[in-house]
Amino acid sequence: MIIGTSVISEKGQITIPKEIRDRLGIVQGDRLIFNLEENEIIIRKSGTNKISEILEKQKPWKISSVKFQRNLREEWE
Repeated sequence: MIIGTSVISEKGQITIPKEIRDRLGIVQGDRLIFNLEENEIIIRKSGTNKISEILEKQKPWKISSVKFQRNLREEWE
């Protein structure tokens, strides 16, 4: 299924069609993985690098964030 096309720039860059970016939730700063399988390039979205998304998936902290920060400061002193 072809959703869109793109032209390779002089520097080898491509633009991912907007419909694909929207469907996959690809935004500026996201990382993509390129796999070569015979004569096809498979592009997929990598895991997240956004700290906000990483923190949302974490289990609740056992101590409050304020206490955690205080403990860190004490270790640095």
